[in-house]
Amino acid sequence: MNDKGKPRIVARWEGGAGPSGSRLVSDDPPPDPTERRLLEGTLECLRRFGLRGTTSRAIVAAAGVNLGAITYHFGSKDELVARALLETIRDWISPALDILRRDMDPAERLLAAVDMLRRTFDEADEMLGVYLEALVAAPRHDTLRRGVETILAEVRGFLAAQLRELQAIRYIPDWVDPDAMATLLLATADGIALHAALEPAAVDPSALAAQAVQLLLAARDA
Repeated sequence: MNDKGKPRIVARWEGGAGPSGSRLVSDDPPPDPTERRLLEGTLECLRRFGLRGTTSRAIVAAAGVNLGAITYHFGSKDELVARALLETIRDWISPALDILRRDMDPAERLLAAVDMLRRTFDEADEMLGVYLEALVAAPRHDTLRRGVETILAEVRGFLAAQLRELQAIRYIPDWVDPDAMATLLLATADGIALHAALEPAAVDPSALAAQAVQLLLAARDA
């Protein structure tokens, strides 16, 4: 259960200083059975009703628990929704980050990570709209904003470390700014997700992501 008035720290990087020694983990303890049912019930409601339509009563009905369980275990509905969303986002990105830790050709590693993200988002297609809805709503909801800021900052840091590693072995040129490029890659991914949600029949996320990575890798020959 949350301590009242204390913000939840949703995620951090654990491990060594380099990207190969880091992993995204949650600072929350593993959920107990009731918390897990609430989290799963929340995700079911998000898929069915979207962020705006996910009410406390809908969540407890899906989870099969009483209304007081939300406050007891999470402090508020917003905290529960934020944790469910952020846990899902961590699950989406973790396989790609695992690939980025592998000892392999940098270009192949980056392309393999992009392909893993594509497959993950293909499988999570029904949650894509909810993810975009959460990004738009985050500035107006403190809990969600803190969580999204934490995860995006951590992923940006991880990507920037990867880019610095590529610069150290002269794989990309010195003019590439790792921090700015990491932010650009994240913004590109969100843009691809948005257009895939708006025009699913016209947008091929895999092809767009591959083009973005190829542009970065082509910088070494510029």
